[in-house]
Amino acid sequence: MLRLPDLDRDLVAGCNFAITQVLAAAVSGISVTLYGHNGGSGIRFKGLLKDYYPWPQEPGSIMPPQEAANVLYSVIRNPLTHDLGLDLKNKRQGQKIVIKRLATDNKRKGLPEYFIEQLESPNRPSPMSPTVRALSGKTVVLVEAFYWGVRQMVEELSRDASRMRSAETFLRSI
Repeated sequence: MLRLPDLDRDLVAGCNFAITQVLAAAVSGISVTLYGHNGGSGIRFKGLLKDYYPWPQEPGSIMPPQEAANVLYSVIRNPLTHDLGLDLKNKRQGQKIVIKRLATDNKRKGLPEYFIEQLESPNRPSPMSPTVRALSGKTVVLVEAFYWGVRQMVEELSRDASRMRSAETFLRSI
């Protein structure tokens, strides 16, 4: 999906929401199976992001990790999961959600292979804006930054021997 859109092949969708939904679902699933086994799913989702997402590598002035985790949960994960991003519960608050993608060739093409390979590396590709930014009246999420960050988060979590032993015990019990 990161290669989309590709107008040369009549693939016009960029799949911004689909990619973000899959990433949020991955964070959700990992948070309840590998990260923690106590507390509600929202607490675990936000805890995983706060504790293991590579916030220190975010460029520029960013929001604190706990606040960013809260935003991803309340503005991205829940609205996309429960009401197709319409955020029916909080609609009256007027918060607009923008799920942004990097684009090439005047937004006619998705990412080239070399950039996707950079997203697979441990070093954050540059230039890339922060994963989540709260701007006047809107929240902006950069899909590629979220993708890179989730990959790094999973790698960091999997290096935590204590968490992995706990996850292994939990998974054996089911």
